[in-house]
Amino acid sequence: MMSAGSNEGSESMLLYRVVFETDPNSKRVTAKLPSLNSTADYGATAEEALVNLRQLAQGFLEVLRDTGEVFPPSDSTEAGGIYLSLVEPAEPRRRAQR
Repeated sequence: MMSAGSNEGSESMLLYRVVFETDPNSKRVTAKLPSLNSTADYGATAEEALVNLRQLAQGFLEVLRDTGEVFPPSDSTEAGGIYLSLVEPAEPRRRAQR
């Protein structure tokens, strides 16, 4: 199993399987997370697509948190492949009232 990301600190991590596709005409590479609402992004290379996907997926998790939705559980790594590790967003800090 190959993981695209590292587990730093004591933050909760979520792990999702990445599926890559290359458009035969444009040669752009699409990276998709089927278990995370099929969130997908693209790039000129698989590495670029993965960087773009990480930003998009992390933002999607923040939206789920902000709307009170449950995060999809991590994918099983038994099948192998490439997985994207994402930090589970913490509850937003409330601003002190004056």
